[in-house]
Amino acid sequence: MKSGNSARHGGHREVRLCQDRSMTAPSTDPASSRARPGTIITVAVTGAHAKADVPALPVGSEEVAAAAASCARVGASVIDLEPRHDTSVPDVVAAVHNRTDLVVRVAAYARSETLTTLLDSGAEVLTCPVDAPEDFVAALREGARARGIAVHHEVRELGQLDTLRVRCAAETGPVHAVLVFGSAVDSGMHGDPETLSRAVARLPEGASYTVTGLDDTAVPMLLATLATNGHVRVGMADTLEYSPGEPVRDNAQLVARAAGVAKIAQRLPLSVSHVRGVFGLSG
Repeated sequence: MKSGNSARHGGHREVRLCQDRSMTAPSTDPASSRARPGTIITVAVTGAHAKADVPALPVGSEEVAAAAASCARVGASVIDLEPRHDTSVPDVVAAVHNRTDLVVRVAAYARSETLTTLLDSGAEVLTCPVDAPEDFVAALREGARARGIAVHHEVRELGQLDTLRVRCAAETGPVHAVLVFGSAVDSGMHGDPETLSRAVARLPEGASYTVTGLDDTAVPMLLATLATNGHVRVGMADTLEYSPGEPVRDNAQLVARAAGVAKIAQRLPLSVSHVRGVFGLSG
């Protein structure tokens, strides 16, 4: 089953592994002299799937909050939420904050909520699609600045990275991109290491990035991202299969796998407090 997100929307260059502070900071003990690059693990718990089609999907505020708490226990530090017609974003954000200290990031493309509602939802970060209309982008950034909210950038096509570079040229705070990859039949970025390398090479200088692979690209992109010192997003919003023919049991199952692989790669999951520093958030 395809993710509900997948419907929206040069030459080879050597990728220089990012060595800025967001990638080289300690994952657990700041005093450790042997600290290795850490990994931000984000979980996208719901997306646009219908509850009737996926009974195990957490949808209501308390279901999402319970899923968030389970994911936090096994390594997640950020939760991605998407506006849905059957839930209220502010209610879901409040429920997650009541149960966890996860950084809450909300996708800022309207389905059932206005931009003002999303800005006032209680989220600490909003994600803006790079291909959004310029007037929407300007209003989002102005509203986010006024409220002290960080803005991240969602990229689904390689060509959008040129727009991102121009848009972020004058930014003084941390720049973070969420790179979404799909299968060969998708019109966006193909989920393979070569395309990931091309995308990373075109990011604004010093930008950090989170990568997710939709559907059957989830595991390949997890492995490729850890190899490039990027951060990872997993969750039932992006894939409903744990392995071919095996449905995902819950979001925590996907987070636990990502955390385990990150540990094997010696890229330990970052704590929430550390992630706040990477994203330039207060608190």
